[in-house]
Amino acid sequence: MKFTIKTLLLIVLLFVAVAPIVAQSGKRPFTVVIDAGHGGKDPGALSANRKVKEKNINLDVSLALGKMINETYPEIKVVYTRKNDTFVTLGNRAQIANNAKADLFISIHTNAAKSKSVNGCETFTLGSGSSAEAKKAAQYENKVMEYEENYKEKYKKFNALSTEDYIVLELLRTHDIEKSIHCADAIQKNMIKRSKRKNLGVKNAGFFVLHQTNMPSILIELGFISNVSDMEYLNSVAGKRALTKGIFEGFSTYYKQYGSSRKAGQNRPAANEQPVIEETIVNAPEPQTGETDTSAPVFKIQIMTSDKKLTANDKRLKGLKADFYKEKGMYKYTHGSSTNYNEIAALRKKILTKFKDAYIVAFKNGKKINTQEAIQEFKNKKSKR
Repeated sequence: MKFTIKTLLLIVLLFVAVAPIVAQSGKRPFTVVIDAGHGGKDPGALSANRKVKEKNINLDVSLALGKMINETYPEIKVVYTRKNDTFVTLGNRAQIANNAKADLFISIHTNAAKSKSVNGCETFTLGSGSSAEAKKAAQYENKVMEYEENYKEKYKKFNALSTEDYIVLELLRTHDIEKSIHCADAIQKNMIKRSKRKNLGVKNAGFFVLHQTNMPSILIELGFISNVSDMEYLNSVAGKRALTKGIFEGFSTYYKQYGSSRKAGQNRPAANEQPVIEETIVNAPEPQTGETDTSAPVFKIQIMTSDKKLTANDKRLKGLKADFYKEKGMYKYTHGSSTNYNEIAALRKKILTKFKDAYIVAFKNGKKINTQEAIQEFKNKKSKR
C-alpha cells in the first residue's frame, strides 16, 4: 500500500491529536465543584431596597472563581452546579458533585440577619452547629427546600437529625471532615486578608447540601446583604474581585497540600468507604489502666493541628493534657486514650465547648486506622461478650 505525503501528514497529525487522550486514559483529574447558591425562582437574600439579590452575587463570584482556577491550574476539572440564573434543588446540587466524583465541593452564599448591624465573612463545614448563629445560618440556607414540591415529606429524615446523628456522621466521614476544616481555614484566612472584612471565623452547622455530599465540602458566606456596608461591598466589582481572589488563594493552599501531589488516576473512595492513612505514632500514650487487649483499636480525640511542635503548657491546648502524632508534616494533637469507644465518645462531648471541631480517631499497633472500621470492630467484640 502506497502512502502519499499528504496521507502521512494526516496520520501524523491524527496521532498528535489522539496521543494526549490515550496518555490520559484511566486518569481522573482533580475535580472541584463550585456551587452558586440559590438561583431562578429562588433569589436568596435581598437588600433592604430589594434591588440587590444574593443569587446574582453568588453566581458572579462562582464563575470568577472557576475561571481563576482554570487559568492557573488547567489540569483541574471545574464543574458548576449552575452557570446561569436557573433554579437547582439542594439535592441536585449535591448529586452533581457526587456524580462528578468530586474531590472538593465549594458552595458560595451571601448571608442576611434581622439585625442590620451584623456583618462579616464566615466559612462553614458540616456539623451539628458550633453556635446559635451557625444554626441560624444553616436554617436560613436550608429554607430553599420550601421552593420544592412536597418538600416536607422529601426532607423529613434530614430535618429530624439530632446532634448525636451529626456526631455519628462526623465519625463516619472523619477523613472528609478533617480536609474540609483545613480548606475552610485556608479560605477564610485569605478571604479576610484580601477583603479586609470582619472575620466571623470558621464554624460548623447542619447545611443539607454539605450533608449530602461524599467529599470534603465547605460553604462560604461572603457577607451580610442586610448590612449596608457589606451589601455595597458585595455588589461592587472590586469587592467581588477581592473576595474571589481570597477564596482562590485559600483553595490554592488546599490544592497544593491535597491535590497536586495525588497520583494520577487515583480515585476517591466510594461513599461507604474511608481511606486508611497509616502513619507512625511519634508520641503514643500507653493504654489506660485495665486495658489488656493490645489487639483492640485505641480511640482518641483529635483536638487540633499545628505545623510546629507545641509545649505541654501551650495556651492553644486550653489546659488539656495532649499527645500527638505526625502526619504529612503536621503535628496532630489528641486528648484521651481508650479501647472503649463509648468512653471516648462521652469525653468528646465534654470538651466540645473548648474544641468545637474535635473528632475521634483510631489507632492500632501504633498506626492510624480507619475510624469507621475501628468502631465496627469495637461493636463486634462488645456483642460477643
